Formats: sequence, structure tokens, C-alpha cells
Amino acid sequence: MEQYLFSLDQPVEDLGAAKVQPNLWLLTSEEMPPLLFTPEEIARLLHVGRSKVYDLLRTGELRSVKVGGRRRVSAKALADFVNGLDVVPSW
Repeated sequence: MEQYLFSLDQPVEDLGAAKVQPNLWLLTSEEMPPLLFTPEEIARLLHVGRSKVYDLLRTGELRSVKVGGRRRVSAKALADFVNGLDVVPSW
């Protein structure tokens, strides 16, 4: 089951411990996590170059939306991309 840091409609399962989920509507703009990332922010998060991010966007490996004339990547699209990576041991 997928779990997200913030969920407005997903019920919290009873796992024997209390879970506190922040109410997004009560957070200030400084407290709220980013919902959309720029390609430059994605490059920093993934530790790759900006051109690699644009390659991932162009090929559709990393989903994005257009806001005005600029590309943005949602937090969910980034999480889906990372979860879809094959992890191969380096040893």
C-alpha cells in the first residue's frame, strides 16, 4: 500500500499507534511542502544534471505538467519515478 506524507482523503489505518497528519488548510505557505518542483529542483533532489531531467521529461519517464510556459513535476510524479527505479546492488 502506498503511503504519502500528506493525504486529504485517504483514511489512516489503525496500526496500534496514533498517527498525526497535518491539516494542509491550517499550514502557512512557509510550512507547506512544495506540491510542484522545477526541473532544477528535481535535478538537485536526484543528484543529476538539468539536461538529464529534461531528457526524462521528454521521454515521459518522469511525468510533468505545464504551468504557463514552464514545466513542473508534482511530488507524486517524482515519488512514482523513484519507486519505479530498479535498485541494483553495486557490489
